[in-house]
Amino acid sequence: MRPFEFVEPITLHDVVQTLQVGGAQTRLIAGGSDLLGELKDEVAAYERLVSLAALPELRTLHQDAAGFRLGALLTLTQLEYEARFQGPYRMLAEAARGVATPEIRQQGTLGGNLCQRPRCLYYRSALSPCLKKGGTDCPAVSGPYQEYLSVMGGQGCFCVHASDLAPPLLAMEAQVTLRGAAGERTMPLAQFFAGPERDVTRENVRQDDEVLTVVSLPTLPPTWRGTYLKARERTAGDFPLVSVAVGYQLDHGRIQHARVVLGGVAPVPWRSPHAEAVLTGQAPSDTLAVQAADAALAVAQPLPHNAFKVEIGRTLVARAVGLVATLAANV
Repeated sequence: MRPFEFVEPITLHDVVQTLQVGGAQTRLIAGGSDLLGELKDEVAAYERLVSLAALPELRTLHQDAAGFRLGALLTLTQLEYEARFQGPYRMLAEAARGVATPEIRQQGTLGGNLCQRPRCLYYRSALSPCLKKGGTDCPAVSGPYQEYLSVMGGQGCFCVHASDLAPPLLAMEAQVTLRGAAGERTMPLAQFFAGPERDVTRENVRQDDEVLTVVSLPTLPPTWRGTYLKARERTAGDFPLVSVAVGYQLDHGRIQHARVVLGGVAPVPWRSPHAEAVLTGQAPSDTLAVQAADAALAVAQPLPHNAFKVEIGRTLVARAVGLVATLAANV
C-alpha cells in the first residue's frame, strides 16, 4: 500500500472543505471495507484520506410521521438488528443480513455500501487496464470471468453494481441527501446512481467535494410487504451474482404498488417497470410470478459466458413474488 495522509475533521463543514481543497487526490473513508481493499491491491492511490468517524450526526436513526432518516454511517449490523425494520421495512434488514460476514457488517456502513466501487475482476486487478482506470476498452468483452458481469445496460463497460442495500432501498423509494461546497441537495436514490453512458469512471453522481449524509425512507403503507433474495457462489460472505428486491401490497386480493428491482445484473441497480406493470392489478399466482420474471429479464443481453445469470434472475423474481404473496396475505 502506498503512503497517504489520514485526516479526521470534527465537523461536516471541515470535511467538505478538505475534500474541496484536495480534489481528485483526496478520498472519503467511512468503514473502509471497500476502499482499503482498493488501496492494498493498488487499484487506486490517493494522497489523503478524510475520515468521517468523528461525525456522530451521521450515525443517527430517526423516525417520524414522514418516515425514517438513516445516517450514512449507520453500520450494516445496526440495520440488520434494528427492531423497527419489520413489516414494510423488513427487506432492508434482510439485505443487510446478507452482506459479507459479521465482522465486515460491524465495520461497513450504509453510505459505503451504496457508494462501493465495482467488484469486476478486471477493475480490481492492478495488472488489467480497463475503461474505469483510463484504459481504451473493456477487457471483459473477450475475457474469462464473465459470470460476475453485466447482462443488461453495459454500454461499453460490463461491471455490475454489487450493493445489497440498493435494491430494497430503491423498491422502498428512498432518497439520498448530499452535502458539498455548493450546499445540500436531495434526490431520489434512483437518480443517484449513474451508468457508464454518463461517466464510465463513476457509479454515482456524488461530486468529489460531496458527502452522502442521509438516506430517507418514506412512510410505507402498513400492508405493503417485500423481500430480498440473492444468489451467490458461496453460501456466506460473497457478493451477489444476482439479487432481487420485490414488494407490493394486496388490495382485495389484487397487487398494488408493485416494485421489482434487480442487483448484480447491470452497472446500476436495475428497476423493472415492465415487471411491475405485469403484477399490478392482478391476483398473485405461480403463472403471474413467471410472467413478471420473464418481463424483468426480457431486455437482457448477456455476454457469451454469463447467460446463466438471466435464468437465475428469472428464478429469483418468481420466487420473490410468491414469497411476498404469502407475507401480504398474512397482514
